[in-house]
Amino acid sequence: MTTLLNLTKKAQQNDNEAINTIIEKFEPKIGLSLKQTSPQEQEDLYQELKIKTIEIVCQYDIESTEGFWEFKKKVERQQEC
Repeated sequence: MTTLLNLTKKAQQNDNEAINTIIEKFEPKIGLSLKQTSPQEQEDLYQELKIKTIEIVCQYDIESTEGFWEFKKKVERQQEC
């Protein structure tokens, strides 16, 4: 099973299969979001959401993302205040 992190790394190297897999993983969320709009706007919005998802994935800075333990320590420090 390929993780979203691995797919993101591949997508950033212009791997179209990885990009398609990411879109497929987000398909249920996109579908639910589209139900909140009028039917005549859904097709255009669907395309825009796919484009935006690809842009975000390709621009995502993997190296600056905190790991779980760093995030946990940060939350604990915030709770102390």
